[in-house]
Amino acid sequence: MIDTVIFDFDGTLADTNKLILNSFNHIYNKYHDCNCDEDYVLRTFGEPLVLTLKRDFSGYKYEDVLGSYREYQIGRFDKEVTLYDTVSETIKYLHNKNIKIGIATSRLSSSTLNALKNFDLDQYFQVIISADDVVKHKPDKEPLIKAIQELNSNPENTLYVGDSKFDMECAINAEVTPVLVGWQKHSDELAQKYNIKHVLNKMWDLTQII
Repeated sequence: MIDTVIFDFDGTLADTNKLILNSFNHIYNKYHDCNCDEDYVLRTFGEPLVLTLKRDFSGYKYEDVLGSYREYQIGRFDKEVTLYDTVSETIKYLHNKNIKIGIATSRLSSSTLNALKNFDLDQYFQVIISADDVVKHKPDKEPLIKAIQELNSNPENTLYVGDSKFDMECAINAEVTPVLVGWQKHSDELAQKYNIKHVLNKMWDLTQII
């Protein structure tokens, strides 16, 4: 019986694609004098930002690149980020059904909490495991295992809802049931590659799995 649902954040609960792509275009223009390859950037979603920036901007000081990335986002979150369809209703439904709810994300803890507060959802999550809470990041199982332990749950009773290959591999590595959101560009490809049984057309579909 499923008693625990853990979510990724970016691309799963919130549509941050526009903000992230615009942020990458900003730093690519500034440091590489070109626009980013959007398809490539989309495929990095789920990877900690520090790894992406250190790899793709290795010729520059990481702190400077990160500062430019963050600077672009100032004042733009409210304008460019929205929740996906039925996310708020689904979270509240799970809460009312006494399902334990958590987040395991590659986003930093401060920005994750600020985002949840912005959408008035922070009170529903019993645990938030972010990039700065773990040593090994997704696709390693550590973020999920840590969330499960803090919720006093078991992998066999847990769903992990995500949008990227990092999420699906993390769930599989943690022996948790993976649930893939179906609204990203590569969703069909990922569902086939990882043989995902549960693919959501909208977040409310999750209530039919519980």
